[in-house]
Parts: sequence; C-alpha cells; structure tokens
Amino acid sequence: MPEEQVEWVARLAHIKLSEPEKSKYAEELSAVLGYVEELQQVDTTKVDEVMQITGLKNATEADKVSKCGISREEFLKRAPKSEKGYIKVKSVFKDRE
Repeated sequence: MPEEQVEWVARLAHIKLSEPEKSKYAEELSAVLGYVEELQQVDTTKVDEVMQITGLKNATEADKVSKCGISREEFLKRAPKSEKGYIKVKSVFKDRE
C-alpha cells in the first residue's frame, strides 16, 4: 500500500504519523491486503451464508421516560458550556474534507 494511502487513512482518523510509522504501516497494510486477496481465492460456493453462530437474538426494551434527579437549569449549570438553553459541544464537522 502506498504511503499516500496510509496518510489519507490517518488523516480520516485524525491520527498524526511520523515518517517511519507511515513506512511501517504501509508495509503492514500491504501484508493484510495481500492476505485478504488470498482469502478471496478460496472457493466458498458450497458454504452456506452465516450471519452469526451463537443463536443469540437481539434483545430490545421499549424506551421509557423517567424523571431525572435534577432540573434542566441545574443540568445546564453542570455542563462545561451551554448556549440558549442547550448544551454546547464541539463541532464534529469542523475539519471535514
């Protein structure tokens, strides 16, 4: 895998890599992708599709509204930042490419 692709993946993950790390991960990812390519050569035409093997099923519970132990005002006071009656959080789309 070219180092440019490693840089691209690192940028998407907001990870800073040194030059030696870029080289190391390029080699490691190339090995992984080579193994995946090798696995794709295996004939699976006679193998049934399996989503999971444990027999477990999703357990869900209905949402219930319950009382919070504190008032909205107290909740907003405890928040690191608030604005116009809402908790203010850091934007997740700020550095989007």
